[in-house]
Formats: sequence, structure tokens, C-alpha cells
Amino acid sequence: MSNRTSRVLGPRELRINKMAVAQDKPFVAREYWEKRLSEKWSLEGVGHICYGRPFNEWAYRIRKKVFLRQVCALPLDFRQVSVLDVGSGTGFWLEVWKSLGVRALTGVDLTEVAVRKLREKYPDVQVMQQDISDPKALAGKTGQFDVISAIDVLYHVTSDRDYRQAISNIAALLKPNGHFIFSENLVHYKTRRERHWVTRTLDDVTQMLSLQGLRIERRVPVFVCMNAPVDASSIVPRFLWRVAMAPVQFVPALGHLYGAALFPLELALTGLLKEGPSTELVVCQKASQQEDSPS
Repeated sequence: MSNRTSRVLGPRELRINKMAVAQDKPFVAREYWEKRLSEKWSLEGVGHICYGRPFNEWAYRIRKKVFLRQVCALPLDFRQVSVLDVGSGTGFWLEVWKSLGVRALTGVDLTEVAVRKLREKYPDVQVMQQDISDPKALAGKTGQFDVISAIDVLYHVTSDRDYRQAISNIAALLKPNGHFIFSENLVHYKTRRERHWVTRTLDDVTQMLSLQGLRIERRVPVFVCMNAPVDASSIVPRFLWRVAMAPVQFVPALGHLYGAALFPLELALTGLLKEGPSTELVVCQKASQQEDSPS
């Protein structure tokens, strides 16, 4: 029998051990988002979860403004357009598409909780539980959509193989000359990987799109000040941003003040700048059948 006496771990050691176990456990996207959305069914749950609902509501106002600027500039008659929204979450983008009066609207999400709640909220929208990175995703709907949107979704696909498959699926679901509108970080320096998100380089994403016949028509900043400057070459801007946002993290109600102060500045900057230090909105068009066919 061992003479070694057991030692009771203190609270700090227990927290460290729990964090170590969590880091060792493989990341399963469906489980992560099922839990997150079940606990926080709000823009906070699908947005920047560290900064509370008030700040996220302001950030989503900017997202919507930038999105509508680009979508409304497309040569589309929305009354004739069939739309697929990928990663519908709490339904923010379904609501935006409905406000534009699109002919047909389909939403897909990875989680059971989102699909159940969205079906209750939008009985006139077809909502399906699908993983867009599954090779069999939306089988039978090839070439059925004029526009596909995936806002703040693809950088949460952490596997490069799954990311390529998601792009391939989206391209297959689009009609020739259809548009794919998505947001990404598109860094210029090097890919950064965290547990539930990846910032891929502009070159890598452009190449994956091109291989599937998707050409970038334009990309514009979604955020300049209201999101972490992930495309900065130095860690200093990212550190300063976290310091500036720390009060909101500890007192979420301050997000009202931060959002109200930054919203007009962000609105102006996203309209003026061609590129920003953070998330960008990308508008792609699928090649026509003539362009797809070999010469």
C-alpha cells in the first residue's frame, strides 16, 4: 500500500485542470453550437459572446448596413430570387432577406435548437438541419439558388478539408451566374487557428473559391473599429483593442455607450475604405455554364 497522501486541489488548480481537459477534448462544432445557442439564444450567442447583448446589437446594425449596401447594388429582382442562408442561427439574416421580398427563402443550420426555433418563428421559410461541410449537404438541390449567404459562418469551419467541401457544396447549389455573399477575415499575413475559429489568408480563400468557379467581384470591410484587428501585422493593435474593450467585457451595459459612439464612425469608415483590418464582406459570382465548359 502506498504511503503517499492525497492532496486536495484548490479552486484555482481545479479550474486549470478543467481547462486542460477541455483543451484536450476534440472540438465538435455541432456540440459547441448546440450548447452555446441553447444557453444564449440572442445576438450575443451568435456574435462576440464576450461583450454582451448591447454591444452585439450595435455590431449587427453595422453588419446589416454593409450587407444591404452590397446586396442592393446587385442586378437582382428580389421578387424573382431564390435564396439560401447558411448558418441561420437566430434568424437575423433570414429576417433581412424577408424584408427584401425574395421569392423563396431557405435556411440551414448545424444545430437542432436553431432549426426548431426558426421553424416556429418563420413557418413560411424552409429551414433544415444541415452541415454545409457534409459532402451530402442539401442533396437534390443542386443549382437551385440564385443567391447564397453565409455571414460569420465559414471561419468557424476549423478543418481545411471541411472548408473546401463547404465551398464546393455552395458552388454546386448556386445557379450559373448566381451570387455567393459571405463574411471572412481574409488576413494577408498568416493563418491563425483557435479552438472554434480559423482566420485564413486572402490567397488561400481566393484559390479555393476559384477552383469552384467562384470569382470575387468585390470585398469591403464590415468592421474597422468594432471588431478585433485580426489582419494587423503586429500584436500591438490587437492588444490595444482588447484593452479598450475590457470595460464592456466586465460591464456589458457599457456596450450601449460604446455602440452608440462607434456606430456613426464605423458607418462612415466602412463606406469609405476599400479594405479594413477585420472582417470583410465578400461578393462572389459563379461562372456561367459557357465559362465552366472546356474550350
